[in-house]
Order: sequence, then C-alpha cells, then structure tokens
Amino acid sequence: MTEPAARLKRSPASQARRGAECRAARAVRLEVDGYNAVTRLVMGIRMGLKWSSRKSLAVTFVLAAASVLPSNAATVPDLYTVTVVPDPAARDQRAAAIQAAMSQLLVRVTGSRNAPLDPAAQRLLAAPDEFLSSYGFDRQGRAVVGFQRGPVERVLDGLGLPVWGPERPLTLLWVAIDDGVGGRALLGANETSELGVATTAQMTALLATVRDEVVAAADERGLPIAWPLLDLQDLNAVTFTDVWGGFDDRIVAASTRYRADAVLIGRVRPGLAGHEVEWLFVHGVERQALPAARVRDGLDIAADRYAAELSTIGGATTTSVTVRDVLTPADYGRVMSYLERQSVLERVDVEAYGNGTLSLRVAARGDARVLERQLALGGVLRPAAGVGALGSLTFEMVGGGAPP
Repeated sequence: MTEPAARLKRSPASQARRGAECRAARAVRLEVDGYNAVTRLVMGIRMGLKWSSRKSLAVTFVLAAASVLPSNAATVPDLYTVTVVPDPAARDQRAAAIQAAMSQLLVRVTGSRNAPLDPAAQRLLAAPDEFLSSYGFDRQGRAVVGFQRGPVERVLDGLGLPVWGPERPLTLLWVAIDDGVGGRALLGANETSELGVATTAQMTALLATVRDEVVAAADERGLPIAWPLLDLQDLNAVTFTDVWGGFDDRIVAASTRYRADAVLIGRVRPGLAGHEVEWLFVHGVERQALPAARVRDGLDIAADRYAAELSTIGGATTTSVTVRDVLTPADYGRVMSYLERQSVLERVDVEAYGNGTLSLRVAARGDARVLERQLALGGVLRPAAGVGALGSLTFEMVGGGAPP
C-alpha cells in the first residue's frame, strides 16, 4: 500500500499561557505509574503547527500526557516571546526593552550564552524592530516583547548561527535546602515544604527565593523543567538526606516515574555572597558536577548541553527515514502527528507504508545526527540499532499496537 505524499507546514500561531509563578508556567496533568498527578512545568508544552495532506491525520496532543507518550519531552510555547523589566533610566524605554528582549531571545534560540556578543548577531541587535510581532506589558509592569520566528531564523541561518527549536528535553529538579540554622527542606511541586516539619519564616523565604531564581533562569534559557510531587511515593524513595548526602542513584531511580530526559540535583545553603549550590546534572549515563556554583548555573549546564546536541546550523538537507513496527492505523496517525510537531522538519513526504514499515523522505534542518537525536527525544521513535545506510535513518516505534 502506498500513501499519497504529505507535507509539513508551519503555523506562526502559539497561544500564551500565564501562571502565578511565571508567565509560561502552567499545570500539566500527568499519568505517573497509575497516579493522576498535577506537576507544575515551568514551560508549557504545545506549539502551533498544521499538517496538510489529502488524507489529513492532524491530531492535537499534549506531550506531557504520559498515558499517551512514554516521555515528557516538551515543546516550549512562546519561545519567541520575551519578558523584560524596562530600564527607567533609558531615554527610550520601549526601544531599550525591545533590544534587551532581542538579546535574551538570541540566547534562547541559539542556545549560546555568548550569542549577543557574537559580531554576526549584531544584525539582529541593531534593528530588533524589524522582527517585532507584538509589544505590551504584563500586570507587573514588565515589557512583553514578541518576535517573528520565521524572519529571525532565516537571518540566523544566513549568518551561520545555530538555531535550537522549541522541542526541548524536560529536566526534573531535586533541590535540597539547608538554611544554616537547622532548617531543612526539599523543593517540590507545591509551594510548601513536604518534610512533615514546621517551616520557619526564614526557610519559607529561602524556598521562595531559590524557586524564583530557578524559574527565572529556566525561562531565560527556554528550558522546560519539572519539580517532583514529593508525595508518599517520592518520600518513601528519597529523603532529604539522600539528596544532601549525594545518594544520586536512589534519586535517579525515583525519577523514572516522571519520564524526564535528565535529572538536575542541587544542594543549596546560604553563603557570604548569595546562595552556594552544588549541582549534579545526570543525562543518560553521563554525569556532570558543579561543586561551587550559583543557583542559575545548574540550569545553564543543562541548557548548554541540550543546545550542543540539538541545535542546527544552515538550511535543510534531505534524509530517508524508515519507521518500523507501525502496525495499526492508530500507530500510523501517532507517528505522523508526532512528526507534525517537529520544527526541525521543513517537509515530510510519505513514500510507502506496508507490512508495518513506514518509508519517508524528509527535509530537515541540520545533519542526520541532530535529526536522529531530535526525533528520539519525544519517546515515540527509538533509533534502531545497527541499521541505516549513509544519509538514512531507521527508527522503531515505541509502544506500537498489535496488527488487527
């Protein structure tokens, strides 16, 4: 059986959602090991794309629904909308806010903290108004600046600068805090400590400060994060002592229920010059430690690592993709809908489908290695070991159904 060619089209539409903690924060319902639980994600998980074909298979999915997908890899909505505090000393506060927002956007989209200092990026910083799509204020009086994704990406491509798309890994944080006067707590999805002890005013303030710093850093880098629920299941598996004492294997094992792509473990204590943090970033089998750091440094480690693996440079190249174990019409729809949401793909043509094998030809930004990592991120496709010719990729569908 041969299916007609299907093409991927992008839509610029992306709806903003605001939360009490962060403009992009919102609650996402997860199905975790049989538990229905609400986990706060710092970044949302939807992006507006449209799929067009003679037989439309477009479906709207919430990527964090673990009952559908085995991974919580997230899509950052409003990646191109930046919130900045206006400079009251600036002669033209609007122009200054737009330029500051473009500077932050360059960090988000290229994945490089040094992007605003790159001479090539001055083209965007010199005339940020050319890329403006919206300008307004939030309830706190901060400027909310929106930019046009397509024109910005085209300029970055032309300048040879990297582009990191909105589909990004989800990082789970376990953060233990010692206030230096006997108070100890773990940061979780709820505002209050979950250790079963009374929380002092000093500890409450410290918890809020550290959480705000984490949220702000994640928002600046466009990094989706999640907090553990610290419910009975979590606290039976992980204690404050485990986090503080470096029993990292127990923490990683307890984190599997959240299906995050990486785990960031932090130990925070007050210092002479702000908070002192020891971070450990666990990504697959690799571990990276930061023994003496600031709160935001752990988020920067994660963002730098992801951007190095997933950002692309230059225009699209054509790659043959084969997906095996696509056994039912529902499997077919799930694969195609998943590909719909991948910003790295500029075009997808279905060449053939039969006997559980789906053959595609795709035009994708970056090389085949980046494409393989990106498509494997969402838990729908798994790279098939030991197969695939030069210029082609082969995947197996995760959790495909039995043929009728």
